[in-house]
Amino acid sequence: MADNQFSQQSVEAAEDLLAEMKQRANEAEQKGDVFMHAVMADLIKVASPIVTKAIARLHREELARLNATRKELRQKARN
Repeated sequence: MADNQFSQQSVEAAEDLLAEMKQRANEAEQKGDVFMHAVMADLIKVASPIVTKAIARLHREELARLNATRKELRQKARN
């Protein structure tokens, strides 16, 4: 897993960053800071799809590992 760019910790850090940006956007909205709210909204528009794809990829890779392990176990059971 070390050669994989999508580790659980990295994806969680990206999720945390996205949540922080959303929180900052909410704070800017409450303060009436139009500029900062617009900046955060633009950053969220860019970051959100990236994080979503990373989460989906991490789940696919976990499922692929589970499937590979199951296949190995079935082969061992046959021998």
